[in-house]
Amino acid sequence: MRIAIIGGGLAGLTAAAYLSGNEETAGTVFERSPQLGGRAFTYEKSGFTLNYGAHAVYGIDRHTLHHMEEELNLKFQSKQVDKRKVMYAKHGRLTPAPLDFVNIVKTGVLTPLEKVRFVSEIAAVIGNIHQLKHHRTLGDYLEHSHASADVKELWAHLVCSNFFITPEEARKVPGEVIAEYYHNLFLSQRPVSYILGSWATITGQLVDKIRDNENWEISVKEPVESIVMEDGKFVLNTKTRERLEYDQVVFAMPVQQVVKLLENSPWSAALEPYKECTSTEVLVYDVGFSKVVARPFHYISDMDHKIFISDVSATDYTVAPAHGQLLQGIAYLNDDFTDEEQKKQYLEQKTSQMEALFDTYYPDWRNFVEVKRVSKKAMVASVKNIYTNNLLPNRLAGLPFYFCGDGCTGKGELAERAFSSARNVAQTLLADTVRIKAYSH
Repeated sequence: MRIAIIGGGLAGLTAAAYLSGNEETAGTVFERSPQLGGRAFTYEKSGFTLNYGAHAVYGIDRHTLHHMEEELNLKFQSKQVDKRKVMYAKHGRLTPAPLDFVNIVKTGVLTPLEKVRFVSEIAAVIGNIHQLKHHRTLGDYLEHSHASADVKELWAHLVCSNFFITPEEARKVPGEVIAEYYHNLFLSQRPVSYILGSWATITGQLVDKIRDNENWEISVKEPVESIVMEDGKFVLNTKTRERLEYDQVVFAMPVQQVVKLLENSPWSAALEPYKECTSTEVLVYDVGFSKVVARPFHYISDMDHKIFISDVSATDYTVAPAHGQLLQGIAYLNDDFTDEEQKKQYLEQKTSQMEALFDTYYPDWRNFVEVKRVSKKAMVASVKNIYTNNLLPNRLAGLPFYFCGDGCTGKGELAERAFSSARNVAQTLLADTVRIKAYSH
């Protein structure tokens, strides 16, 4: 079975790593940019390791990575963010984030009565009898809930920090998605971890696995420009080659790009419901210091301005030089602007709020900046998981392709959905090769 995988990000590399482990397959991973990893691309600068966006892993002990580690024989280490050093700031006051029962007791975000209520709500989610999944959205649930305004705000804020969206958008996340996500997260022994050495540790091993099979190739700087079907085969034309034949095609790229590639094909009508899907974008502010400027906590979330700062190097020592410090600030963004000028002003305001947060907790930080990178519109997920958007299924009626990535159906959010959807697609294709082999004998 010859398989084309379009996209060399986390999903494309995961699918190819599973498929290339089977001698009955051959194929190509096509990546349009010069490097692999997609939005999980990592690079070195002045001794710092910078990621395009966050690389925290939520609930790693219950994560798809856990299966991949065993099935693909991946070797990596992860370190948990110290829950006691995760803080919320509200109206200028600092308080431990209510990530577990100890922190809930300590937190100042809730009154004693609200703490009891919040604990019982979490217990209900864990018991999987929670009403959340019967509500269309979180907002709908909160409207019907008798919880206090602070408990409601906290629910919205928790969803912001796990889904990387604003509180207004958090209220649009389907109730079922939230019930499932938090059921999983609250049962986890390791709620927030970092892979030591960042995503490159994983992507490097996936690439090696694919290259171990001489029937597979990885081609960078080669975007696929068209696909047609002839005599039951897919014929692809790329920027550099023509008439490449495959038995199966897997799309492992943002839904918006799939829509564009198939725009003038007979398949475009089936993608109509996915054309207007919006992506999750954030402002990312990476800054590396020549020394540890301050380490008051490992993570601080400013509830008033909807921004947070992670001291990545406090958890993952590999990302900064021996005496250095790497912080990553992220601002959740609204995307309802009337014009570009309004958007520009909004992004400038967010950047100023971010720098003000640095000023408050890392005084004199400007004197020690070694590397700095600001991405004003970094895509976190190609499809924001809110009720007005549709996640693309791994198979779509009327289309002969497979789909995987963080904009497709799968377990979890963000990177986990890329991994889990790619694993699902690969397992389906591998089951097909077994059937074909049995049939041919």
